Amino acid sequence: MFTPPNRHRLPSELEVMPFILRAMEFTGLWGSPVQIFRFLAAFGWGTMIILFPKAVLGIGSNRFDEIAKGIGELFFEGNLYGATAIFALKRTAFEQLIDGLREIFHRAMNGPHSDDCYDLLLRQNLSINKFLKGFVIYCCFGPSIFCVPSLAASHFRYWTHSGNQSEPLIFELPMEQEFYGLQVRTNFLHYHIFVLCSLFAYSVCGYFLLVKVSALLLMIQYSSSTYRLVELRIRKMAESKEVTQSELVDIVELHRLAYRCSTLVEQICHLPLALAFLTCILYFCLTLFYLSHNIGFNLVNVMVLFGLTVLETFGYSYLGSKLTEQADEVGAAIYDLPWFEHSVELQRYYRLMLQRVQRPTEITGAKFFVVQLATFGSAVQMSYSYYLVLKDLFTMI
Repeated sequence: MFTPPNRHRLPSELEVMPFILRAMEFTGLWGSPVQIFRFLAAFGWGTMIILFPKAVLGIGSNRFDEIAKGIGELFFEGNLYGATAIFALKRTAFEQLIDGLREIFHRAMNGPHSDDCYDLLLRQNLSINKFLKGFVIYCCFGPSIFCVPSLAASHFRYWTHSGNQSEPLIFELPMEQEFYGLQVRTNFLHYHIFVLCSLFAYSVCGYFLLVKVSALLLMIQYSSSTYRLVELRIRKMAESKEVTQSELVDIVELHRLAYRCSTLVEQICHLPLALAFLTCILYFCLTLFYLSHNIGFNLVNVMVLFGLTVLETFGYSYLGSKLTEQADEVGAAIYDLPWFEHSVELQRYYRLMLQRVQRPTEITGAKFFVVQLATFGSAVQMSYSYYLVLKDLFTMI
């Protein structure tokens, strides 16, 4: 268990994911639980506009390429809403994680070598802020940009279509789906009702995407930084060539808290990360199948979701590998210490850390696989293999 939060606040530039916490507070995922109804309303709207019609009412097309596109979109949206729901259910563990990170950073800022710890955390937060600025812009403007190609193509067809043409007028949809009995592909009014409702639903998706991806990535990154602080303290202690019991006790406690934080990250993230990898494999496969049969106005929409899925999964894999490597670096730093020259009492504290580093520190996907760069490479290879099988099956039909 973590100790109660410190009475003293961290400097504003070292706060733990302040922007994301404010964004989560807007819907009750952070702060007052009374506001949770906002999250439930947004979740319900997106489900009724996107997930339910697509999953229950169908894709609304008999073309294999559009069916593949619609199923891929269903996997993408299902992953987004499912992971956000899981994250909301893990709120208690998330609050414990934030308190634990704040305590570690506060200890580091008020202990020996605080200037070095400050510089490390400041550089990290500056990099995080740059990432968040770009990602927020994407999530704010992405929903409208997502609708523009299909809306522009549909208006062009409508205003240039001649009534005596033999081919019927078919509108382009941002996503392939039916919509509660409306003729969204052929009726101009129904089409705009659908696009307007979808635009609000895509805005909800943008918010969920911001919270889900940023929170998961930052949790892994901050957990990695706690081990960097522990390693820094150990290296600095070795350079001073004077090991005191009080400083060693403080480092042992920091290491315990860092290990506890990584355990909480695993507890919160393992199911969302499993969904992310499953979605990456399936969406990668279906996107390749769609691109091999259709290059049209919806190519922009397809590539936006495709690129986002691949980059998101790669980000989890990269940071997962980084976390494991950083935890191993703590073990290497401990072994480099001349612990055998110290007293038996000090060696007892070394033993506590050595026993802890023997346990693997890693992020998993539903406890089945380790989230690391090698796993991402295997997922891409698997996706391409599934695409070849799907392509052969389609050729045989």
